[in-house]
Amino acid sequence: MKRHLIVQLSTLFSIAAIGLIILQITQTQRSAQMSDNLFNISVNNSMDHVFDQIDQMEVEDYLTQKERYRILLFRRIDEMNEKMQDLIRQNSGLFYDEQRVNLGISTQDSALVQPNASVSEAEVSVLSQYNTLLNARNRLLTQVSSSEHDDNGRAPNSIDPTKLNFAFLDSLIREELVLNGVDIKPDIGIMRADDDTLLFCSEKADSVELLNSTFKYSFHNNHFTTSQETLVILHFPHSPLLLSADITPYTLISIFMILLITFLFVFSIRTNYNQRKLDEMKTDFVNNMTHEIKTPIATIGLACEMLNDESISNDPASLHNFVDIISNENRRMRVLIETLLQSAKMSSKKFTISPKEIQINDIIESSVESFQLAIKNRNGYLETDLNPISGTLYADELHISNTIHNLIDNAIKYSSDNLYIKISTYEQDHHVVLKIQDHGIGISKDDQKHIFEKFYRVSTGDVHNVKGFGIGLNYVYQVVAIHQGKISLESELGQGSTFTILLPLD
Repeated sequence: MKRHLIVQLSTLFSIAAIGLIILQITQTQRSAQMSDNLFNISVNNSMDHVFDQIDQMEVEDYLTQKERYRILLFRRIDEMNEKMQDLIRQNSGLFYDEQRVNLGISTQDSALVQPNASVSEAEVSVLSQYNTLLNARNRLLTQVSSSEHDDNGRAPNSIDPTKLNFAFLDSLIREELVLNGVDIKPDIGIMRADDDTLLFCSEKADSVELLNSTFKYSFHNNHFTTSQETLVILHFPHSPLLLSADITPYTLISIFMILLITFLFVFSIRTNYNQRKLDEMKTDFVNNMTHEIKTPIATIGLACEMLNDESISNDPASLHNFVDIISNENRRMRVLIETLLQSAKMSSKKFTISPKEIQINDIIESSVESFQLAIKNRNGYLETDLNPISGTLYADELHISNTIHNLIDNAIKYSSDNLYIKISTYEQDHHVVLKIQDHGIGISKDDQKHIFEKFYRVSTGDVHNVKGFGIGLNYVYQVVAIHQGKISLESELGQGSTFTILLPLD
């Protein structure tokens, strides 16, 4: 997948994800508002039923028996309230659509069509019925209000606190709330409207919160309040939890799914990018492998042609020189093939070693000898500082030899013509320390993070400028790790590099 396509897909996905989040937040807020309205309606319905039951009982047990003729008027108001609530329930999609209809929480508010809203004739008729009932009910309330007080200025329907059975009223309210789907237990109180005095309240109820509650009801089903009225107060301590109880799980699930999809998208894009990068590395690997193998084959072929020359075959010194060239190139190919085979074993998790007691200084001297001709041709100098190792090193001789060969070969390849290489060994803290230092081109900080990864090669601007497969240092890292050792790198661009290997002594 090309980079510009990845960018386009990422942009489109980001826009879609942001849109989903905004849509989810908007829908959640709207659901919360509708839940809040339904909660208030459920509480109001519960209190209506409570007062209906009280009205059907012996009124003198709860109310002062005055002006009983007004009960018929109150019942007429109750009927209108019930018809209004039926209209709201039957047309909830219209009344709760805030984009088209403005309906307040209080039942005394008119249902008004929002400006520029699209409303059908049938819906206009429903709203007209609701507002007609509302206006008629309000006129009856005005009549009740005008005849509310007797000659003594006392409301004729006021509660007589000495006759109030609060325990029964408390249980009746809680039962009706549960039947209407309100499962939060409220604090309940009785107060006088004229002086805000609490006559009764639930056990452990907070009087301040009760007096400040918005859920206040008179003992008339119309909930019309006068200054000398006795009121029932409800306070729900954790009502926001109720309103969000049904919304929160779905919101959290939606957010989780959006995050999961985002993670999977980023993971797939990252995997695709890494795969693309790996393909490019493998392509470079094949190109470099072809060039690397062709060079020794061509050198060996040229040396064989020279050996067929009678003048060369009669010259022992020249003959010996060409035989050395063939031997060195053959060794170079052997190490190359061995590295490739071991790299394949590493990938298949079949990489094993055959440890035995070895002398690392002897292995280093042998490896240095094989590079003398290459160093001489580059006008270079290789210095060794091999200190005696008193401890015993158990390791795989072949892999340790290949490791040293790879590091020396890299030091030569990544150095200028007048190259300088120093190899030193010494014993420290029950470890043998091997250092290979060069004054070559060095390695940048960014490349140092990936230098031991498979197929990774430091860019030199020309894929064939510096030969290599990008598996040599990965092989070295695996060999050191399987010997329970450590390898580190210190390097600066233009200042050379130093590889340090620590191998444990027995």
